Amino acid sequence: MRSRFLLLLLLTSVVPSIAPSKPPRKWFGGTFIGAIVVEDGVVIGSDTRSTFIDESGKQFGYIDDIPKVFVQHGSALAISGLSSVSGELFGTFVNRNDYLLERPVNEILFGVMLGLPFRNSSKVLLISAGFENGQSMICAKNPNDPQVCRTSGFITNRESASLTRWLTAARGIPPKAIEASIALRQAIQESAEQDATVGGMTTVVHLRSNAPPEWMESVPGDHGWKTVCDIISDYKRGRAKITFTHSKDELDRNLNVTCPK
Repeated sequence: MRSRFLLLLLLTSVVPSIAPSKPPRKWFGGTFIGAIVVEDGVVIGSDTRSTFIDESGKQFGYIDDIPKVFVQHGSALAISGLSSVSGELFGTFVNRNDYLLERPVNEILFGVMLGLPFRNSSKVLLISAGFENGQSMICAKNPNDPQVCRTSGFITNRESASLTRWLTAARGIPPKAIEASIALRQAIQESAEQDATVGGMTTVVHLRSNAPPEWMESVPGDHGWKTVCDIISDYKRGRAKITFTHSKDELDRNLNVTCPK
């Protein structure tokens, strides 16, 4: 698979390409993430599908309702291309290192990447959202390119023609949060129609500098899972739904290799 991020400022686009790399033995990730600067803050959201991919890059299953947006201390972090860190779910990693989101919004991503206990892969893109000296700001960083931060426009990890047209029509006027939430949800749904690694419910949160975060779409689920093997264990017990891509036999065989117990 090939990952890249798209930074758009109304009429200006920058699309750095990222060279593909060999996926880990059992890669767990995928998704659509995006952040939009609005008139009173920032809206940031994602889908909730995570895809299981084997050592050859072949998809063999997916699960929905996996959080990709994490909110702490008035800032938010979204990740694509990765749902686990050495088997530990990324949400567990964030909760265990929540001090990273206490840093200024333009420093969060450096801290997260330094804190990841493995060599990052080019499939990963991080987006941070929050405020710097009271001003709304969104930033994007992958392992291979410099961080980019902006105080207007939007950032996504996938192209979205509808989102580009919508913000271009705004002629530089920051949109309302509800309008941005609807546009971001539409972009995610359109991406899901083209790519099976995007799907599940949409989560969108609105950040304001002097108010608590407001979830404008579905709130990410909390199933008590700490690791990928926790999910697989619940699947084996009939407590979690992992959908096979090609066949149940292939799914079960790969899951058993990943987590034998």
